[in-house]
Amino acid sequence: MHNLKMSGINENFHLKDLGYSNADSTVETARHRWYFYKEGFSPHLVEQAIEISGIEKNDIILDLFNGSGTTTLTAAIKGYKSVGIEVNPFTSYLSSAKLKNANPKEFRKHKVGLISAVEKSAKSNLIGFSTFSKSEGLNKWLFNDEVLNAFEGGWKHTSEISSYNIRKLFRLSLITAAMQNCNATRDGKCLRYRLSWKEYNFDKNSFLKSLSTKLDQMIEDIEQYPIPQTASIINADARKALYGANQVGKFKLCVTSPPYLNTFDYTDIYRPELFLGKFISNRQELYNLRLQTVRSHVQAKWTLPTMNDFGLLYNEALSQIKDNQENLMHKNIPVMIQAYFEDMFNLLKLLRSKADKNASIWLVVSNSAYADIEVPVDLILGDIGSKAGWYLKEIGVLRYLKKRKTKYSSNITQLRESVIFFSTSK
Repeated sequence: MHNLKMSGINENFHLKDLGYSNADSTVETARHRWYFYKEGFSPHLVEQAIEISGIEKNDIILDLFNGSGTTTLTAAIKGYKSVGIEVNPFTSYLSSAKLKNANPKEFRKHKVGLISAVEKSAKSNLIGFSTFSKSEGLNKWLFNDEVLNAFEGGWKHTSEISSYNIRKLFRLSLITAAMQNCNATRDGKCLRYRLSWKEYNFDKNSFLKSLSTKLDQMIEDIEQYPIPQTASIINADARKALYGANQVGKFKLCVTSPPYLNTFDYTDIYRPELFLGKFISNRQELYNLRLQTVRSHVQAKWTLPTMNDFGLLYNEALSQIKDNQENLMHKNIPVMIQAYFEDMFNLLKLLRSKADKNASIWLVVSNSAYADIEVPVDLILGDIGSKAGWYLKEIGVLRYLKKRKTKYSSNITQLRESVIFFSTSK
């Protein structure tokens, strides 16, 4: 590893600007391509971490914020044991499905029945619910009725499939096809309607086309890239899962990326998938899920933080933001920042208690900005990790992200995205 500069930031990090912190490389990569997860990092980052850390086959690789499962899938493909913790039940399901093997002959046989069931369709209970379908008083809606009914026909059919793995894979393919036929697409912190979205006129036929393509990809990947090692996927709040004595054993390497301190509510971004997959059934369940996430957003009345000792850089940034309160998009942003770093300190402390001898962490984070004040998240977390019992080895710059101009932070045009390296040894 390179030596830390006086600032604590290595601008000449050897992985800088090579695409390691984004998921663009997974669009056509086997198994990863079953569902594109924009917020993920590259599997090459995990491969680099495995190579540099020198772990052995019996060591455990951990991801606290497993998302779509890049860490666990990459580890499994390479034959390493891994544990992924993810609070969102849809993305937890996604990461688990990507790890499944299946009998190709049986998969093809059941595919015929699935396609037939989609063609017949069934009445979806999401028609008339919220903004999911065309309803009186709405000028925009997420799905056309034919798409929802085609999806429901296929979903009901999967209940008749005895093979757990095939059932899980088919359900993921149905959700993927539905989102490819959604009138809105994921864009940053929200869903935005496609330009001229009505002209797409998504229907049963377009859904079937998307579904068939995805099923063909799945069977091709299952045949050519079987998974040699299982992984443990835990659908839980990472802040609570680490307390469990038996859920997470001693780990040797942790590769993870916590929610960025950007007010994004990831439960809202994945609201369509959560309802389509019947992971939640009403607004209260969605709100309850928000309360289980790291406090990086202002969309829920979570428990207020009590800790505030996170170093000089934290104190300086927070003080300046409070002095410019009138330029904030939401009055609770200062307390959200405090809560975020409290959560991260507690997690790093818990990780230290679960670390094996000579364990290391690769933590991918991005800085944030509020009221034209940049919050150096990477440097603050470096301070916090040291306080939690870790040795800070390096903070390497992965890239600089272009920041959209807003009336709240018009002068900051880019934000640093870094990987922080912690170790149990000096």
